[in-house]
Amino acid sequence: MTVNDTAYLLAQDQDTARIEAESVSAAQGGGAILHVTVVGNRTLDVLVTPGVAVTFETVDVDDDDRDDGDTNAPYDVPDFDDSYFHPETSP
Repeated sequence: MTVNDTAYLLAQDQDTARIEAESVSAAQGGGAILHVTVVGNRTLDVLVTPGVAVTFETVDVDDDDRDDGDTNAPYDVPDFDDSYFHPETSP
């Protein structure tokens, strides 16, 4: 899900059809807070208004047992650079 220019990866258990419908309803109603769970079991509250661009892209990813939507058990998602870039091995 992208809100304006910021991308958020939704947790595996999120109902994207519900989130899309609530986004449309919020925009048509003049604005509302949309509650979603993102990867890492973190809660994201987004103010959706008629002036906020919300887009959705569906990508299949491998299951992650940690990504169970339990916001009482958040976990850190490694940064791409931290996981794949090792300065000590760079030329």
